[in-house]
Amino acid sequence: MLSKEQWRKIAIHCDSYNPMEKKLDMTSPVYEEKYESCENCSHFTEDKRCDLDLMDKVLSSLGMELDLKS
Repeated sequence: MLSKEQWRKIAIHCDSYNPMEKKLDMTSPVYEEKYESCENCSHFTEDKRCDLDLMDKVLSSLGMELDLKS
């Protein structure tokens, strides 16, 4: 299972990120839709997966970038 931070990093670097249009939930203590995240993407499924199967691809790309910077 990926962390919320990983979901945010994936969304920032994903070319297919497409934010869902949701109504503001005034009962929520923290309104997180202002952040890019897989959780806010229209391709994110109820079982917490990308229906385009891009999460692993983006994560591995990020990992390669980090290796190159080391």
